[in-house]
Amino acid sequence: MGNQSYGYGLNIFLFSFTRFITELGSGVYKFALALYIADVTGSSAAFATVLGFSYLPGVLINIFAGAYIDRHNKKKIMVVTELLSGALVLLFLLFFLQFPTNLWLFVGYAFVISTIQAFTYLALQASIPELVDEERVGSMNSIYQAISAILNVAGPLVGAVAYGLVGMEMILLIDGLSFIGAGIMQMFLRFRKTEVVQETTQSYIETIKEVFQYIREQVVIKYLFLIFLVLNFIFPPLMYVGLLHIAYRVEKVSMEQFSFIQSSWFIGIIIGAAIVSMKKVSKYVENKIFLLIQVQGILLMTWIFPIFVPETSNASWIITGVFVGILLVSAIFNSMGNIPIFTFVQLNTPEHLRASMFGVVGTFTGVAVPFGIWLYGILLEAVYWPYLLLASGAVIFVIALIAHLNKQVSQYFKKKEEQVVATDKSA
Repeated sequence: MGNQSYGYGLNIFLFSFTRFITELGSGVYKFALALYIADVTGSSAAFATVLGFSYLPGVLINIFAGAYIDRHNKKKIMVVTELLSGALVLLFLLFFLQFPTNLWLFVGYAFVISTIQAFTYLALQASIPELVDEERVGSMNSIYQAISAILNVAGPLVGAVAYGLVGMEMILLIDGLSFIGAGIMQMFLRFRKTEVVQETTQSYIETIKEVFQYIREQVVIKYLFLIFLVLNFIFPPLMYVGLLHIAYRVEKVSMEQFSFIQSSWFIGIIIGAAIVSMKKVSKYVENKIFLLIQVQGILLMTWIFPIFVPETSNASWIITGVFVGILLVSAIFNSMGNIPIFTFVQLNTPEHLRASMFGVVGTFTGVAVPFGIWLYGILLEAVYWPYLLLASGAVIFVIALIAHLNKQVSQYFKKKEEQVVATDKSA
């Protein structure tokens, strides 16, 4: 038992540390790249072009990447893709030194590195249930989400400092070495059971069809899949486009105040991840997922509060403070809802379909986010923004309410809760 716990502890450390160094390196590079392209071209559209190509692999290959990963050794895929990413960054560095102002070099690099990292991400998500026991899966997901949130705050800050002090060349070198270091460290991950690569005569298309069939047959997963898509269609666009329009353009908060507002979301994600990582809390919220999402819908509707704030000298600070509070609470509930969703899918999807499931989710999310950004960008110019917020919050609330009231869903969670109580009593 002691050796097994030691293995879990080592896995948690290796998983957390490798995610931290690679995501920090990538976050620093991405922010420094924005500054570099702005300096070289003076065009924000140029950076948008490069960024857009980093989203494409998620739309184009995630489904097939997931099916591939389910047929092969996940640990090897994680190690090889991290080492490949490191080698690609160092190769890109050599080309960058020769052609520092070639925009298409950045575009090609963004597309290829995102393609390789799509395999890494899916292999990681599918491997989590095999790296720790069932009770620790939620904690691993909490750690992952907390790391991402921390680096969303720290990445731009470190990127700005690093860009000024050491320049793009050194940032690329460190980024490449971080990937290589992560790949080497992941060789020491210990899976709970030896991975057996299942022989199959199914084509990739047949595997993908099996995933969709599984989603249709599993009523809880079907609702979770639908809600996850809706949340990704609404929340990222409102965070990237909506907040900028409402707080910065309409309500005229300063850039400093706007940074406080945005940072509060990521701080809330970290707090929520810490809360839901507690064993008692994670057990309690598992059957409250749909209620947590309903609360998020209600909180989104409260974003309309600036229309009630009188125009005074401190109005911008009042708006900033209230937005910080709302986003902080919203992000806590968002984190407490999203992490159990991922954990539920990981634990309840058959192992031979797990990566394919996340591939399907990644593909649809890859479509939902940019399409949502495009649509909300148009609607914010055409529709009075409070109406848009009320409608968006209502959509989230109604879909989550329908799922919550579904008899099959409620009976499933009731049965699961009874099993947990029985297990606790026997222990």
